[in-house]
Amino acid sequence: MFSNYCLRLTLVLVCFCGFSFTQATAQLVNTGDDFHDKLIQFGSGPLGGSFEPIANTLCDSFNEARKKTSIRCIPIRTAGSVFNIHAVANGSLQLALAQEDLISEALTDAKGENSLRAVALMHNSFVGILVRRMSGITELSQINRGIVNVGKKGSGTYLNAMSVLKALDLDESDLAGVRFFDNSDFETAFCEGNVDVFFNAIAHPSDLYKRLRACGGEFLDIPDDIIKKLMAQNSSLKQMNIPAGIYGPEQKIVKTLGMRNLLISNKDIDETAIFRFTNLLYEKYKSLQKKQPYLESMRLLLKEDINSLALPLHPGALRAIEFSKQ
Repeated sequence: MFSNYCLRLTLVLVCFCGFSFTQATAQLVNTGDDFHDKLIQFGSGPLGGSFEPIANTLCDSFNEARKKTSIRCIPIRTAGSVFNIHAVANGSLQLALAQEDLISEALTDAKGENSLRAVALMHNSFVGILVRRMSGITELSQINRGIVNVGKKGSGTYLNAMSVLKALDLDESDLAGVRFFDNSDFETAFCEGNVDVFFNAIAHPSDLYKRLRACGGEFLDIPDDIIKKLMAQNSSLKQMNIPAGIYGPEQKIVKTLGMRNLLISNKDIDETAIFRFTNLLYEKYKSLQKKQPYLESMRLLLKEDINSLALPLHPGALRAIEFSKQ
């Protein structure tokens, strides 16, 4: 009797589980949720830069819509653009932020470069060169007199600094001193007088620049001839100005260069995952700009922008563009 009861109970459980599994499978197929890459590891940047808060804002917003997208986004703090480019190319990260001007320079392996795809246009970053007023350096051509922080070797900041030095016909050995502080350390070094000049490339307005100007820093203009040299070296660089007055009434307009930042992925990341992520970006565009001031210069990618990108567009992103026009 007991064995008959167990047999009946087992049959009921098997039927119930079979029904539940069949129902769940049917729901999965019917809702179109049978796709890969539902867990997105999102490469951001180092502490103190603009990439990390942007990635945090994007992931928070997308996780709020997880029931709709079936995607979970996890922001990963990284060393910045160069690391992100390589990590996405080798599949370690599914999405990441990267300076557009560094993509071709950071990847010399054609196979790796061909695996990268653009997903969206993000914000603009400006090359910022700050000097301590007490150093007596008033022009870019004079930076060899000071101790210059060129950023951590292999970082985007370092590559930007090397490009500027090359355009000035200078080498590291021509400088009075060279430091390799990353974003988390150079602020203290600058404000304590251990660094006279530093390079950076972040969005504006920036609390970092406010603090650095408060402890004696001032922007240097990039002369027109150096701007032309740098743009000739890298077509992704554009002439941009830091507006006057955003760091106080006495701050003048700063002539410099800037670059677009891209959201990048790998060609092998599921098209549905990229479509849902990009489509939600289009839907939340205005609210994201309100949540994150660094995204003020972000604009939606249009079909006519595709040919201007440093990378081919991911098919999922193209679907999102076409879907947004419906």
